Amino acid sequence: MIPIPAIDIQNGRCVRLKMGDLSSATTYYENPLEAAEFWLNKGTKKIHIVDLDGALAGDSSNSTSVISIRETFPELDIQLGGGIRNMKTLENYFEKGIDSLILGSVAIKNKIFFTEACKKYPKKIILGIDARKGFVSTEAWTESSQILATDIVKSFSDLPIKALIYTDISKDGMMQGPNIEETKQISLSTQIPVIASGGVRNLNDLIELSKINNIYGAICGKSLYEGTLDFSEATEYFKKI
Repeated sequence: MIPIPAIDIQNGRCVRLKMGDLSSATTYYENPLEAAEFWLNKGTKKIHIVDLDGALAGDSSNSTSVISIRETFPELDIQLGGGIRNMKTLENYFEKGIDSLILGSVAIKNKIFFTEACKKYPKKIILGIDARKGFVSTEAWTESSQILATDIVKSFSDLPIKALIYTDISKDGMMQGPNIEETKQISLSTQIPVIASGGVRNLNDLIELSKINNIYGAICGKSLYEGTLDFSEATEYFKKI
């Protein structure tokens, strides 16, 4: 289990949202580059970046900020999501040195493209599944569906996917604890390494998530920025077990 600091970018700033509500943003850094430097100095080797504007618009709205982080901190392992909807965008980001790209909405709406992307870039694509009450949501969480998250996961089980990020939208940014049961159901439905997302408050939450089989890590946002989770303490704890 590794805690992965999140950097969500909206209008060029590092922010956190509540349940994906774009109007609920709290700004933590005016420049996301400063956030990346802070977490690097805390000892992280990996960061999770989301282009919030891109996720809604379907484009690379904050690519300048993302590439700036990539070029300034080559030692960081960067996984990026938000607005990646075609092969050209994929190719551009990989050419710029982004380590992994997260495909969410497009994986649901264009399975042919998602399959092609996974085969062209094996073990470099991460499947992003965002759900409410077990059902998938897309387009920056503005569109709901009647598609079960577990069904989507099973349908892609044979592809060379690097990892799967499962986000419980109702928990995201709320500091009320992760959805252990839903995360467990996802992990049981696949052999793909699972990264949990949404609701982590403290070290105890990470410990509970680590008890689930096939959990690789957990994305941590507000808990880190608000100080209810100490990144150094968490990484040291999991190094010892």
